[in-house]
Amino acid sequence: MELEDKVAIVTGGGTGIGLAIATEMARAGANIVVASRNIEHLDNAISQVTNLGRQCLAVVTNVSKTEEVDNMVRQAMERFGQIDILVNNAGGSAREKGAPFHESTEEVWDYVIDLNLKGTRNCIRAVINHMISRHSGRIINISSVSGMVGTARASEYSAAKAGVIGFSKALAKELVHYGISVNCVSPNYIETGAHYYMDSARRESTKKMTGFDIPGKALDVAHMVLFLVSDKADFITGQNFVVGGLHNLGGA
Repeated sequence: MELEDKVAIVTGGGTGIGLAIATEMARAGANIVVASRNIEHLDNAISQVTNLGRQCLAVVTNVSKTEEVDNMVRQAMERFGQIDILVNNAGGSAREKGAPFHESTEEVWDYVIDLNLKGTRNCIRAVINHMISRHSGRIINISSVSGMVGTARASEYSAAKAGVIGFSKALAKELVHYGISVNCVSPNYIETGAHYYMDSARRESTKKMTGFDIPGKALDVAHMVLFLVSDKADFITGQNFVVGGLHNLGGA
């Protein structure tokens, strides 16, 4: 198996894209550390990973809280003794609190930036010295097409995800000499909880923007991540890969 005995952390790994990433890496041989704010989601992740014959450590973690991230990584090191892969998947928009920027609040801005950008920062900062000491590691940051083209009524989310892309490129330059790769995956219109939150008109217009006229699946993102953490991607770093059809190109 491609990831035999590797140890991978997946944040936001209890549902949707994160759970698909966790289970696909387990299927490839990795032991998994799943972080989520929801303990019920963690129970589900443990069940799915262990049913694939791999070990799973689940830790309730709010990635925007430095001390909680540090605790999660400390538990991972105590359990497995190494961290080979970090997938920063935890994130999200303001959803029902989304508004045009001129009506937005600082509270919503801070929440979205902390969850998406600071959370990514916290997790990388917690593992990076370990990876440097081993001269090895793969970091995948889940961004969004919103960070590339911008999304109306989601300026804070667009800003945060654009920040994740820029942060990833800068880190790739810093870490390449330590044998550590850093890449982004930017999904759009994936059939998860956020997809069902959209009203029907927005779902239809977004669907047409993909060119395929269908939403993507969480597994589509997971397969891209699995490739990037495998030996097949040894010569790839500092890149952003869109999993969203033609949406970043303006549609068909």
